[in-house]
Amino acid sequence: MPISLQCPACGRRLKANDALAGRRLPCPACKTEIEVPAAPPVEDAAAALLLAGDEPADSAPPPPAPAPAPEPKPVPATPIARRGPVKPPTPVAALPPLKSAEPPLWLRHLHWLLMLALIPLAVSLLRKGDDADIFDRINETIESAPPEAQARYERTLEAKAKSGDLDLDVFIGELPGGRVKGAALSRHSHWHWAMALGAAALFLGFFVLLSTGGVADARHLLAVGLFTGTIGILFLVIVQALANWTHGRVIVGGSIVVILFWIAKLIGLSYQAALDPDNGFWVSFIGFTLGVGLLEEVVKAVPVLWRYCREADDNWRGAFLWGLASGAGFGVAEGVIYSVNLYHGIEGPGTYIVRFVSCVALHALWTGSVAIAIQQRQGLLQKAEKWHDLVAPTLVYVWVPMVLHGLYDTLLKKDMSGWALLVALASFGYLAFQVSRLHGADDREATAEFLKEYKRRRQGSA
Repeated sequence: MPISLQCPACGRRLKANDALAGRRLPCPACKTEIEVPAAPPVEDAAAALLLAGDEPADSAPPPPAPAPAPEPKPVPATPIARRGPVKPPTPVAALPPLKSAEPPLWLRHLHWLLMLALIPLAVSLLRKGDDADIFDRINETIESAPPEAQARYERTLEAKAKSGDLDLDVFIGELPGGRVKGAALSRHSHWHWAMALGAAALFLGFFVLLSTGGVADARHLLAVGLFTGTIGILFLVIVQALANWTHGRVIVGGSIVVILFWIAKLIGLSYQAALDPDNGFWVSFIGFTLGVGLLEEVVKAVPVLWRYCREADDNWRGAFLWGLASGAGFGVAEGVIYSVNLYHGIEGPGTYIVRFVSCVALHALWTGSVAIAIQQRQGLLQKAEKWHDLVAPTLVYVWVPMVLHGLYDTLLKKDMSGWALLVALASFGYLAFQVSRLHGADDREATAEFLKEYKRRRQGSA
């Protein structure tokens, strides 16, 4: 920085380079030697500029200033989004209480009430066989009728026998009152429709209660039950008719028609093995399992199979309710068929209760188990590209209820009532095991989500 000084002889103001401080130099004007003092401290750049402004034109030029460094290129500023005022964290006490996604305790165990529906079955199976033979009851009914009624009955039977029209409807329907002794309803009764409506309302209402929380739509449950109770039953009757038609016939070839023929023939052979009273336990068991059990469980599973062939769904409770509704619809329709063909004019009131309550519940239990298996292994369905790719997965889904169904029917056929009741209870136990296992998995998932939300709230309120 230049040093300001003044010549004591001529009074001229001079500037000297700060490197000359302490040296004696001649004045440029009068040649008087002047000692250059030390440079005074400069406090700011403005003072330095003022000193530089006093330098005369003929004074010694200052040393060249270093070249200025290149100015950096301006960087455009990033616009800052204005988000408004920042709210303080909400205190934990002000947040809504943490709740688990699991249903309440009363709802998750409500399916145990299905055990109550098996009570009429238990009473019927454990009761001693004190029912009189059907032919003894017919004879008692005829003997207790007036003589003219007895004569009319005999003439009717002879006429129908000659014309070949004698069947159970005529044999029972022409009795006085259209019923044998001890029967609850006439052979020509239509009370089965009222029973079917009552059973459908009872079970549908129970399933709607089970669907609390929106896991299933009541309209869908009604539609599933109606589908299986009408279209499903009709399909079953058609298959059984085709199976009977194949008896004594053989078709060879490799077309799809021939394949379906042999499937129907195997079903027919299974039904014959199941229903033949001369067959032993194991032959009857194989027949009931591969015939009645397989065919009925597949028919009842069709709505659930259709649901999971279309798209993936992790709602196991919805699948469970669809299975219950489909099985109940089948059981109600079967009760109507059995009432018309076998019960009216013959059976007492207890048989109707067992058929429209316990048997409906049993069918619902089996199909509910199948529906859970379908939902848990739905990937097998979604990999299928052709219809025959569905055969193996369907067998995987239905095999346990199919075996339980076949074993139950076999034990009834062999008059092993106590064992049949144990199979019915085992069917409920299998379903309860499936539901309990899935509830356990849901509990673990709900606990993890609960803890995650708790930690998030704690961090947000810190």
